[in-house]
Amino acid sequence: MSAFTNVGVIVRKQDHSVADTLNDIHALLQRKGCTVYLDHSTAGMVEGMTTVGCDAIGGHCDLAIVVGGDGTLLASARDLVDFGVPLVGVNRGRLGFLTDVHPDEKLLQLAAILEGDYVPDERLMLRMDVERDGEVMSTDSAFNDVVIRNTQMLRIVDFEVYIDGSFVNHQRADGIIVSTPSGSTAYSLSNGGPIVNPQLQGIILQPICPHTLSSRPLVVPEDCTIEIAVCDDGAPNAQAVCDGQLYHHVQRDDIVRIRRKRRHLTLLHPSDYDYFQILRAKLNWR
Repeated sequence: MSAFTNVGVIVRKQDHSVADTLNDIHALLQRKGCTVYLDHSTAGMVEGMTTVGCDAIGGHCDLAIVVGGDGTLLASARDLVDFGVPLVGVNRGRLGFLTDVHPDEKLLQLAAILEGDYVPDERLMLRMDVERDGEVMSTDSAFNDVVIRNTQMLRIVDFEVYIDGSFVNHQRADGIIVSTPSGSTAYSLSNGGPIVNPQLQGIILQPICPHTLSSRPLVVPEDCTIEIAVCDDGAPNAQAVCDGQLYHHVQRDDIVRIRRKRRHLTLLHPSDYDYFQILRAKLNWR
């Protein structure tokens, strides 16, 4: 029997290359006595099954299984974090920092998780608001990072950084990455930022190619409110990007306000989960 009653399954949208794995998971859940909710992304992949939206999975399920790569899990995390549904990632992508369950033929790791043998892992997420003349124009969430940048190549952005209302600095840079510890191994890392263990609940501010040698990454407590004030005539081409997937237009004098979300997202890992082993494997450490 399963430790979970209602289980949702999400895949990369209309990616039929994962159909075999999806059907194996569906059969496993049925054997465990679970009620299965298949997301619309699985449409046509499991014969005779209807599909539902993420809101139905969030409202009814006590677990969601995400089949794909880290990008699929990022999207699912944003959709489900406010429902408090824990996620399990079955890796059918490339990196696998987050989707760490192996899709072997017998799904042994997933079966063990369903039976209650897992490591829970709470992850900080961010809320992003774009404010214009005192009015919130758009709102979104991010699991990895919020990036403020110029859409035009080789064009810098002028912006000011405030933390809890205190002025930090004025920067001219290609942009800035505001990252969770989970996102420290994503865009922030490729830009020279620090690797921050996800158990440390801080937020990383990482300038992108700053126009000064004194600009360095800054790590602040998770309960800080970060404000990026855009003050550049080139700002009509600026944008705030959540997890590299969601894009929001930003213009001069807009304020991009970033703070933690009230809820953390819970990931469930196999019982032998080792964060440093994943770093060694993914970053080719010896």
